[in-house]
Amino acid sequence: MNLSRRDDHHSVNHPLTRLHDEITRTFERFFENPLLTQPMPYMPAINMKEEAERFVIEAELPGIDPNMVEIEAHGQTLIIKGEHKRTEQKKEERMHRVERRYGSFHRSITLPEYANLDHVTAEYEHGLLTITVPKHTEPTPRRIEIKKREA
Repeated sequence: MNLSRRDDHHSVNHPLTRLHDEITRTFERFFENPLLTQPMPYMPAINMKEEAERFVIEAELPGIDPNMVEIEAHGQTLIIKGEHKRTEQKKEERMHRVERRYGSFHRSITLPEYANLDHVTAEYEHGLLTITVPKHTEPTPRRIEIKKREA
């Protein structure tokens, strides 16, 4: 073993060294992207659970006026949409950092066929929207009579 010889993988021209340098440059370019310095659009977090008699959907909407939120039912899909408006910035204010998310949002939740979207209720308290969707009663199978076609 020759200790005076420099290892090949530490050489500037070694493929692994070049790959490492290229990955480093790619990450630096990625994080210098001006799009990443702007806040991302607002998208509320949602939890959905199924209970014996109903579905309960919770959407985190802190700081959003509930009058700016709409809930619609289309077929078996429940749609929550609204807007988180940016507060007016005073002329003399100089913002050093803006991380709060603003803008329109739209969330769609498809529910099973036994969800009764005709009787949905919604409540808003302390930034949490709670939507309750009852289940249909168990459908009972019905027998279909077969008629004999006459010639």
